[in-house]
Amino acid sequence: MSSTLIQELDDLIRPMAEAQGLELWGLEFASAPNRSILRIFVDTKDGVTIDECARLSRDLGFTLDVEDIIPGHYTLEVSSPGLNRKFFSAAQMQSYVGQNVSITLLKALEGRKGFTGKLVSVDGEEITIEESDGVLSVRFDEVKKANVRYVFPEKRTKGKKG
Repeated sequence: MSSTLIQELDDLIRPMAEAQGLELWGLEFASAPNRSILRIFVDTKDGVTIDECARLSRDLGFTLDVEDIIPGHYTLEVSSPGLNRKFFSAAQMQSYVGQNVSITLLKALEGRKGFTGKLVSVDGEEITIEESDGVLSVRFDEVKKANVRYVFPEKRTKGKKG
């Protein structure tokens, strides 16, 4: 999907989401031979409910059908970004400094594309993560995919008395 169409969709969807009290976290378009999928990710500071996603999906579905800006058949999905949320910009990563992230680079660096570690800083478009064996700083435009790596708290077990 062209960046022009993505921008056109963003311009259409963002105000609709905001009118419903939702933040447009991001959107992605996945092409398939017979049908494509338009995924819309929305959030609020308190999370998003199924009912909020369903309401936005109904409104967007109607508007997208009327505007007819997506070529061919497609499926519309509206959801929360989830615990292991994908980042669509470096700015989104700023509030996740100190948490674990996973990034995949567009081009291999020292023979690797995948890195996982603690997000140390976000400075403009440059992100820095700390792995067990070192620190990596890259520009966000060098990143193919970046996600939070949510770590579930360890389950506490009760000790046996004895």
